[in-house]
Amino acid sequence: MEVREYLAPWIESQDWNHGKRNASVAYAQYQNLLEHLDNQYSRFSQERKIIERHNILKFKQEIQAGYQDSPVKLAQKIFNVLEEERKIISAAKDVEQGPAEHEPSATAVNQRQQEIENRVTEVKQRVQVTDQEVKFLEELQEMFDFRFKTYQTLATNNQPVEQKMKNMLQSMLNDLDQSRKEILARLQELLGRCETLVHFLEEELGEWMRRQQEACIGRPVDVSLSLLESWFTGTVEAFFQLRRILKDLAELPTKVSYENDPLITGPVILQQRVHELLTCLLKRAFVVEDQPCMTFPCKRPLVLRTTVRFSVSTRFLVKLHELNHSLKVTLSIDKNPPATKGYRKFNVLGTLDKVLSVDEVQKKGLVAGFKFLTLKEQRAGAGGKGSKGINDGLVTEELHLIHFSMKFKYQDLELDLETSTLPLVIVSNPSQQSSSWASIIWFNLLSTETKNLAFFSSPPVAVWARLADALSWQFSTTTKRGLNSEQLSMLAEKLCGPHPKPDSQVKWTRFAKENLSGLGFSFWTWFDGVLELVKIHLEDIWNDGFVMGFVSRKKEKLLLKTKRSGTFLLRFSESCKDGAITFSWVEFQPSGSPTVRSVEPYTKRDLSSIPLPEIVRSYQTLVEENIPETSLLYLYPDIPKDKAFGKYYAEYNEENMEEYRRYMRRRLIVVSERQPDTVASMLTGDDEVPETPPFQTEIPDFSGLMLTSQDDPMMPVIDSDGEEDVY
Repeated sequence: MEVREYLAPWIESQDWNHGKRNASVAYAQYQNLLEHLDNQYSRFSQERKIIERHNILKFKQEIQAGYQDSPVKLAQKIFNVLEEERKIISAAKDVEQGPAEHEPSATAVNQRQQEIENRVTEVKQRVQVTDQEVKFLEELQEMFDFRFKTYQTLATNNQPVEQKMKNMLQSMLNDLDQSRKEILARLQELLGRCETLVHFLEEELGEWMRRQQEACIGRPVDVSLSLLESWFTGTVEAFFQLRRILKDLAELPTKVSYENDPLITGPVILQQRVHELLTCLLKRAFVVEDQPCMTFPCKRPLVLRTTVRFSVSTRFLVKLHELNHSLKVTLSIDKNPPATKGYRKFNVLGTLDKVLSVDEVQKKGLVAGFKFLTLKEQRAGAGGKGSKGINDGLVTEELHLIHFSMKFKYQDLELDLETSTLPLVIVSNPSQQSSSWASIIWFNLLSTETKNLAFFSSPPVAVWARLADALSWQFSTTTKRGLNSEQLSMLAEKLCGPHPKPDSQVKWTRFAKENLSGLGFSFWTWFDGVLELVKIHLEDIWNDGFVMGFVSRKKEKLLLKTKRSGTFLLRFSESCKDGAITFSWVEFQPSGSPTVRSVEPYTKRDLSSIPLPEIVRSYQTLVEENIPETSLLYLYPDIPKDKAFGKYYAEYNEENMEEYRRYMRRRLIVVSERQPDTVASMLTGDDEVPETPPFQTEIPDFSGLMLTSQDDPMMPVIDSDGEEDVY
């Protein structure tokens, strides 16, 4: 943290993305970092900052020991840290939703938070004042008791003096009685304020739980618990002080009492109210802060795989130092499983007991973190696994809960506290993870009943406006760019038909189970395949906004026909189950009529061999007499191709081709061949012309080399309205 603070300008000025891709750049950044550390060390020495100097030196030694031979890994790590920082800042500002739309909401949230903060402060102050009043009342009672006992020991026949003393004692008793009634009245009023405060805290915690649900499925929203912890802790401290005050009040009548003494029954009733409020608050204060998540290979929360490690953590929002290391949390799974035929049972393997302790690293409160846990399915008998024969669809819709219990002991109060995770899906095969994530999205988008394990027995429909947000979140969390209204419009037509509305309804089966028209896979399978394609092969150009992506064939033609020849756009294939991308461009015939052409989509396998920017850079078509011609000139709407993709050319050449320059000075380019006679026979009345399959050819005397696998599929150029328009 100190290095991040003191070297912030230099760290943020470096292109760590370039460093993680290029060893020479990474080595230069590594050397510069050591130099900056030395300079900072010298400054701390001059300023006599012994601890800071020690920390800087220790950090430098650790960097040298861990990354001297692999500076690329250091660049990768720093890049990841900075990316995480940007995500946190983005979530705090909620940029994706738009400032104008959320400004009133943010103001309302701040007002509610300020109201709770004021209430907590007020309750704590009034409890302190009441504590002082009770002490004054105790002194008043002791004074009365002393004078009354003095009066009893005095023997006097002087009637006027005796009457005077009686009158004085009666006056003191009246004052004592009045003070007791006033304190009880103020305590009753205070408890009314406390009940309102507890209600506010429950509402705020409910809002946090709802935000956590949406954060699990990608919404950029603040799920910090620091404010809630401060409020819960302050309120609980005030309640424990109130319990002591009421206990002291209840003891006063044992020393001095009289007929109709309000302290005989009053404190008992108030003690019961405080106990109920305190118990309610303590039970709600035990929460799951980090939902279960596998660290590898799938980092989507609430989707777990048997035998694969996962972690989960709980937090107690009452941060009292006396509770550190004194409370033990125990983990279990499916304490009350539904009575469903075939419902699978699991055992959790690993350390299932953890002690609450202060997280000093992240400066959190009392945390119990469970790491390195695994799940193992219970066998139904001596034969095989319990899930044998169960349909995958049932497995990915079967919900489970991980439970946590804790015995709370503080002062003279003992409680059994429990909490549980959000419903999760457990699978045994990696191929089930995508469908499971669809289930998690649907549940957390539509349900607030976080213990409803029978949710998918009758799943509710989703309103398109809400579902659109969730689809955009999938991209904004995987990359830096969500989906815009045009892209979402295309997806809406796929799910809701040709004229979708914000309140159009989408069924669960339509979203994740039914095959798309004419295809052998569902909408979600296709969408998630595209998402993976973008993350692995297209993230940089997607983040820069160069991939239009989700655009229908009809819309594509309307956009391109109004542009100059050679204008092209990148869109996702609608017929490839695992995600693929293609490009379409416009040409003008001698007659002046526009022709829109497309190439067969490039899959993950193709892009593993040839990065898309390099394909766009070198793509050509063969015109008459096999003369190559560059077809792609301007990225829609009118960005010169090299201006849009130029920065990627250098990166790919420098990274991927250096090893081959010593052996060959050639590169492979993708070329499509045109056969006008064949084309003419295929026309169906439209002006757009399909083309024959392209091939890859070697063009000598290029400075770089792009290698492809020998069995790469050929990429035919097709008419966007021809027989192959399923692409």
